[in-house]
Amino acid sequence: MDSKKLKQITNQLKKSFDNWDFNKAINLSKDETQTRDNLIHPFFNILNYSKMDDYSHEYVADMGEKKGRRVDVAITLGKKDPIMLIECKSVNAKLNDNHFRQLNEYCLYTPTAKVGILSNGVVYNFYTINSREKKGLNIKPFFSFDITNYSMAELEILALFNRQTIEINDIIQEAEDVYFLDNFDNSLFKTLIETDDLVKLIFKNMGGQRSSEKTSAQIKNLINSISIKTALDKIIQKEISESNSGIMTTAEEVKAYNVVKTILAMSPKIKNTELERISYRDLKNMFLIIVDGKQTKKNMHNYI
Repeated sequence: MDSKKLKQITNQLKKSFDNWDFNKAINLSKDETQTRDNLIHPFFNILNYSKMDDYSHEYVADMGEKKGRRVDVAITLGKKDPIMLIECKSVNAKLNDNHFRQLNEYCLYTPTAKVGILSNGVVYNFYTINSREKKGLNIKPFFSFDITNYSMAELEILALFNRQTIEINDIIQEAEDVYFLDNFDNSLFKTLIETDDLVKLIFKNMGGQRSSEKTSAQIKNLINSISIKTALDKIIQKEISESNSGIMTTAEEVKAYNVVKTILAMSPKIKNTELERISYRDLKNMFLIIVDGKQTKKNMHNYI
């Protein structure tokens, strides 16, 4: 999907979600059926799915000797077999591993299904088939959407599921990118702690000529939290010096911003649309949390 079309759909989604009285729908949903009717169906209506043409209820997904098992919603996109399966839970249910396992079993025995969605009407967890291990769905959702708390970036990902422009291969590629990058932290840790390749590279960068077991062991012992922290400090200084503004936004500053925004989100007086007015600006000598992009705005206390 080209960026112009993506932006257009994202803006349409934002308008639709802003106009949806989901709190009323939540209050009216006392069980799984009402949750499906009052929340999950309207959610996919916003994404331009047609109940008559694009999905069906109680799709039969026989699981080995377990015959007649039915999936809550099967999205077919007008075809014979489903391409996405949705497991619906009551709005009062907290989505858990047992719910995931149920969805995963359905997907295992439905070969055409490429995406599994687990939802309680408020939170929508999106999974794709694990093509490498062939054990059904990846155990972590590549994307989660909460109708009560979402960002424009999340709306952009949700726009990939818009019925009018959906390309299942684009969704799978997006998911694979997310799953791949999700391994970065663990892989970096493993590289720093366990691999001999890093020792060889460090030895080379040190100007070493001929390695020995003794030298390799000495270098490996030098790779610890202190030396990594020292290298990190140098990386930060390098990034600051290479920045045109000389400003480097730290993880602590972003964390402080997110804490403030979370506190604001907990207030029943503040809507999601108002939260989007909050942002930050990093200056050389200070980090500001601002409203409407204006650091000089004086009526922030009224907003909060």
